[in-house]
Amino acid sequence: MQELHEHTTEDVPACVPGEVHPASVLTVLVAGTILAPLDSSIVNIALPSVAAHFDVRLSAVGWVTTSYLLTTASLLLTMGRLGDVWGLRRLYIAGLLVFGVGSASCALSPSLSLLVASRVVQAVGASMLFAAGPALVTRTFSSDRRGWALGYIALSVSVGLTAGPALGGLLVGTFGWQSIFIINLPLVLVVSVLSWRLLPEECPDHQRFDPLGALLAAGALFGVLAGLGQADRLGVLDGRVLLPAAGGVALGVAFVWWERRATAPMVDLRLFDNAAFTAGVGAATLAYMALFSATFTMPFYLTRIHGIDTRLAGLLLTITPLTMAAIAPAAGRLSDRRGSRGLATAGIAVLGAGLLVASSLRADTPVSFVALSLALIGIGMAVFQTPNTASILRATPRSNAGVGSAFVSVARNVGMSLGVALTAAIVGAAVGNEGLPSVRNGVAPQVAERFATGMSTSLRVAAGLALLGVALSWYGRRPDSVESGGAKL
Repeated sequence: MQELHEHTTEDVPACVPGEVHPASVLTVLVAGTILAPLDSSIVNIALPSVAAHFDVRLSAVGWVTTSYLLTTASLLLTMGRLGDVWGLRRLYIAGLLVFGVGSASCALSPSLSLLVASRVVQAVGASMLFAAGPALVTRTFSSDRRGWALGYIALSVSVGLTAGPALGGLLVGTFGWQSIFIINLPLVLVVSVLSWRLLPEECPDHQRFDPLGALLAAGALFGVLAGLGQADRLGVLDGRVLLPAAGGVALGVAFVWWERRATAPMVDLRLFDNAAFTAGVGAATLAYMALFSATFTMPFYLTRIHGIDTRLAGLLLTITPLTMAAIAPAAGRLSDRRGSRGLATAGIAVLGAGLLVASSLRADTPVSFVALSLALIGIGMAVFQTPNTASILRATPRSNAGVGSAFVSVARNVGMSLGVALTAAIVGAAVGNEGLPSVRNGVAPQVAERFATGMSTSLRVAAGLALLGVALSWYGRRPDSVESGGAKL
């Protein structure tokens, strides 16, 4: 990060007092951003201990994870707009404090219901961090360094997701499940103080907040994600999947109708008139749909079809996120020099190639070839992710930086949910929906052959989605939208 010690003044409002220290800002943002994904992945390994502590079924304790994920995803657009209105610096610091309060409440919870409620509080803070972090990068770094800085934000997310299970296992085994929440407190305190001292002040722009738009957006995202989140367990055609998803879509239609008429809309829909913004959000959604097809199927393939030991399977599954973490900063830096859209297009093409390779895996495929397919998927996603995010944020006006940052996270969450739901439908058709839950629980070896067929089909479909992403990403390179530095609103 030494090259960032130069002060960057481009893209920083003239009314910001004093000098901006990009290296310090980036360090604070990376440290804070890692908290939210770390806490989404660290909890899973503690669920058996939580269930035993409160003497409840494991199905009930699953809400400790589900409530966090749904709340975070549902509030992203709302928090992005709140950051534009209230100030991204304030939102980021408030997010840290709310996250800390939620963490302390989790550790002290005397019942499962209060633990779930505390996780909701944590998730409110996490949504603030996700919405504000990339937007603060956009406001701090000039266009020739922004992609590189965003690469470190992507790195922090990957490290958080990857390190969570190992760190959680160590803490739970040594100190008990409460320790996975207690460890957040000193980190939150330190990062909050540093954020207060180092993050740049912002200019008030006197924007207004749209409460009804925020409510409709949160309801739409909650309904869609709550429905799709159960597709792998219940089957896509189950009423408990279709009803909330349909309700979410209906609220989404109402949201668009209202935003077109509101005097101060939460989301200025003219953002989508910019080809780079629209193509970037669409391509990100397709890329995460494709990625999570592999994420859904690979654990079962490794342990039940290939017969790999669980520990080795776990190590193999870290190849993709570790590859993404290693390459993301370099991909971001290269996008600063060569432009974003061409690099993002190449990345999603490599992702598709990795999925095609994975679709050919069989029970006797050498482990080295399995590792190669997982590495290709990680390389492709890393080369796509950071340049694509940079392109979206470059195409977003300063007054909508929080909303633009939120759309990056919304595309990720919606893409993940759609990818799992689509893959569950394909695999469910192959093994029969009645056999899908047993596949997920790993207790039905007799369906392994049919699952392998469904997996191969789903990965080919995912590669097709990546190909559509290639076309969409290339569309975003139109001369009127390339590196525009902001949509003309």
